[in-house]
Amino acid sequence: MTSMLVRRIAQGFCLGLMVATASAQAQEPSKDGAAEPPLSIEKPVVCRSIKGFEDYEELPGAEQTSDEKLLVYLRPKGYKIVPKGDRFAARFTQDGQVRARGKKKVLLRKAKLLDYEAVAARPPREVYFSNTFSLKGLPPGDYEYDMILRDENAGGAAATTTASVPFRIVPARLPAPEP
Repeated sequence: MTSMLVRRIAQGFCLGLMVATASAQAQEPSKDGAAEPPLSIEKPVVCRSIKGFEDYEELPGAEQTSDEKLLVYLRPKGYKIVPKGDRFAARFTQDGQVRARGKKKVLLRKAKLLDYEAVAARPPREVYFSNTFSLKGLPPGDYEYDMILRDENAGGAAATTTASVPFRIVPARLPAPEP
């Protein structure tokens, strides 16, 4: 299994992308005209830590303080892989935003926090994203983190999908006084 790790840091946001290609799953892009599944984001999870593909520790209750960074694991599905010379490529861009849970007003937003092209000898079938998002300035409460993912190899509205994951900001706990 080969893997590539990319990290991009911009204005308090960090996004890691891991692309792993498994030889058992490596296949040529569909040539039979069968309908490909639409782009989607599978199973976004608020995490305590992320070590790799399908290797993460979920944050219990998705609760943290605004001094901590939101860490989210997600997997894109249904993206288009295209030939690029004698290799294969999958290309993504992503925006991220935070809203109060159930509300439409965006409180924090970062456009183009990811612009990435995975190029490999075999089609990149196992891709995950690790999003780290600064929560500074947000008061305690219930929120949603929206991941707006675009498949730059596909065209039209089907090339964009959005998924949300709920989380809660809790007040910071003061250390217990020493006796």
